[in-house]
Amino acid sequence: MTHAADETYLEGEGEPDPQRWRAAAVILVAIALDLIDTTIVNVALPVLQTDLGAGKAALQWVAAAYTLTFALSLITVGRIGDMLGRKRMISVGIVVFVAASLLCGVAQSTEMLISARVVQGFGGAIVMTQGLSIFQVTFPPKERAAVFGMFGALSGIAAMLGPVLGGVLVNADLFGWSWRPIFLVNVPVGLLALLGVAAYVRESRSPNVKHLDLVGVALVTLALLSLLYPLVQGEQDGWPVWSFVAMGCSGPLFAIFAVYERRKAARDGSALVEPSLFKERSFVAGLLVMLSFFAIIAGLFFPFTLYLQVGLGFSPLAAGLATVPFSFGAMITSSFSAVLAIKMGRKVLSIGMVIMGIGMVALILTINHFGSGISGWDLAPALAVLGLGLGFVISPVVDIVLGGVPVEHAGSGSGVLSTADQLGAAAGVAVIGVLFFNLLSGQALAGADTAVPELRKELTAAGVAAPAQDTIVANFRSCAKESGKNEDAGALPAVCKRILPAGAVPTGQEQQVGKALADASEKARKEGYAKATGRVLWYEVGVIAVGFLLTLMLPKHARKPEWEQGSEEGEDSEAGDAGPSPKAHTADRA
Repeated sequence: MTHAADETYLEGEGEPDPQRWRAAAVILVAIALDLIDTTIVNVALPVLQTDLGAGKAALQWVAAAYTLTFALSLITVGRIGDMLGRKRMISVGIVVFVAASLLCGVAQSTEMLISARVVQGFGGAIVMTQGLSIFQVTFPPKERAAVFGMFGALSGIAAMLGPVLGGVLVNADLFGWSWRPIFLVNVPVGLLALLGVAAYVRESRSPNVKHLDLVGVALVTLALLSLLYPLVQGEQDGWPVWSFVAMGCSGPLFAIFAVYERRKAARDGSALVEPSLFKERSFVAGLLVMLSFFAIIAGLFFPFTLYLQVGLGFSPLAAGLATVPFSFGAMITSSFSAVLAIKMGRKVLSIGMVIMGIGMVALILTINHFGSGISGWDLAPALAVLGLGLGFVISPVVDIVLGGVPVEHAGSGSGVLSTADQLGAAAGVAVIGVLFFNLLSGQALAGADTAVPELRKELTAAGVAAPAQDTIVANFRSCAKESGKNEDAGALPAVCKRILPAGAVPTGQEQQVGKALADASEKARKEGYAKATGRVLWYEVGVIAVGFLLTLMLPKHARKPEWEQGSEEGEDSEAGDAGPSPKAHTADRA
């Protein structure tokens, strides 16, 4: 006799888990913690630098250690869940994540914090893959759109909530703990999620996966590492030769992995990634859409966050609050877009990409129009439109990608899906980062030139002679150019320390000239960042156009709309709520 706790929900067999919506709620809480932790630490980096004495490279790895480990682990831990049990694995993942969060919160050195972030990323990967797998095997097909829509909405806004929540916690300085609450808050919430999983989640596993494909694990990890590590570290190191060599090696490694997996599946059916997944048109096309989509989002908010905080001087909290309209827009459309996609199919994703394109163009025009005098309220309309477009894409695409994946390969499919997210985000940041900093260096001079007329006016009022003014202006422009090359706004180039030549300022006018230079520098910085951001976002418009074209590659419908299934209910009466018949699936894939 098979116990209910060990059953996997299959189409046309058994009854759906009556606790499935409660299970979904607690799993979404756990996933939210994982997603928020990818960005919550960014606002605390300056405080970490002071408190732990961390250097720039160490600070970068406080953020990168989590993301890199998360991405490298997704495919492997997804398959382990298929084999050992998805409820068991998500429980393990929550425990690992909570324990690592506690270690992060009590870390006494940068090395300890980075090590704990590595473990935290591993726990987050387990939770993410097992959560998606449980949704797929627990919910009947006609309900999956709704639950995947909830996940999509969460994905769209969690990364935006990270800076806001981080800014609130750091500014509050709870119990005098400074940055530590951004990690410690995970402990009580994670433990509540763990209790919820124990109470409401039903165990499931794949009977077809008997053991872990260790060779496949080694190959895919090496291939992903050779691609992701250079994308994460290459820009920080100035793109040395090794970064391009490593990325060049990733292609052959992925090819070797694919050949091995096909042979492994044919030999004993226990491949790490089931090759038949890539025969499903919706799966392959959906992965390409996901790659472009997350490249768009990560590519947008990398320069945009620098523009707000470094360029305009917004505080971390103010910068986070400025993105709230984006989150609200995403929440609105993601609440119904997944269900709408059942009837409209891929048109919903195409509409979403078009709306995102409109929002991106509106954002560019807004930045160019207001320049250095822009406020969060000025940005709100364009960001809201962007969020509305995002909601039309992020909710349905998860259901479309995983809709055709057999439940016995749910872990493998969700691992590949989540890895595509991470690859897209890493590539988006790397490519847009290079373009942005190159543009910033070029536009720094243009920004300085906008401040020069007012600077000359103030220097004349202070009695500075014309030849001295020319020298000061030349040094000021050189300072702006060098500052534009620095990602670290706190690092002052040497030329900026000798803008004023000896004897150029009349006695008693030092304070007035100093204030004039400070005002001009601020205006130049703001204008330079505004011009660079406005230009780099045009590349984002191009990526959105590519994403729109990719949506046209998707099947018209991931599964048959409910109103079309009605005519077949007679022949499928025994299946009840289990979903469309095999005949319907055949029609969908045509």
